[in-house]
Amino acid sequence: MTAFEPVRALVRGLDVLRVVSENSRLTASEIAKRLDIPQPTIVRILETLIAVGYVYRDLDAATFGVTAKTKSLSSGYDMSSRVAQLAQPTIEALRQEIGWPSNLSVPVGRSMVIAYTNRAAHGLSMPGRLGAQLPMLATATGNVYLANLDDAAQKELLSDLKSSSDPWDSLPALWKGLQNKLERVKAQGYGLAEEQYLDAIYQSRLWAVAVPIHSNLGVEAAISSLVLRDAGDQAEQIERILPNLRDAAREIGREIDLDRGLGEIE
Repeated sequence: MTAFEPVRALVRGLDVLRVVSENSRLTASEIAKRLDIPQPTIVRILETLIAVGYVYRDLDAATFGVTAKTKSLSSGYDMSSRVAQLAQPTIEALRQEIGWPSNLSVPVGRSMVIAYTNRAAHGLSMPGRLGAQLPMLATATGNVYLANLDDAAQKELLSDLKSSSDPWDSLPALWKGLQNKLERVKAQGYGLAEEQYLDAIYQSRLWAVAVPIHSNLGVEAAISSLVLRDAGDQAEQIERILPNLRDAAREIGREIDLDRGLGEIE
């Protein structure tokens, strides 16, 4: 809900730019039919877009297309920030449902990066700041992301990790039986952080369980819930948390698809 009524002329201008971008080489009459806007109005909008450099006219065919300048319109777009914005309400609702904070992590290069967390806001003052890089092989989010990549993408990322000098990417113990572990993680639908990582970073005061976030384009990110060890039996906690965690992941995936205009996740 916005504070003011949308500016009709601007909305129409953006609609025209979108249609031309999605369907290059359309005539003014074709654009008018697709948007149900009078052709004289479409012509004025196209002339304006040509004047500011976003659209060009093919004089021979009387059709229109977008120029390279349109790429600048997305230069400030940050996918991780957008995913975090879409996910925030769901993650906050999840906290109310399960009683524990969560991290939303997105892949960036060889690492998972925390794009949103509500741990500090809810009293869990442990390492894990916004923007922190998490190793793929040792963390719950990294494991579920890796496990749910297609074979080619997984192979490429693992090859890249093998060339890394970061200790958490190169520890032999993390590579031993890795493929079997990733297959198990994918089959069961969730992953847990490695104990040696939890001991090094958190002195084993907590553990984390994560599930993947899928869109219609594939695995996009992962969401993990963080639980103190003294909260009770881990297996019982996982059984209690997982249904809500999976529901949250599905909802975030749905929001990502809707935001991209891809519709509901299948």
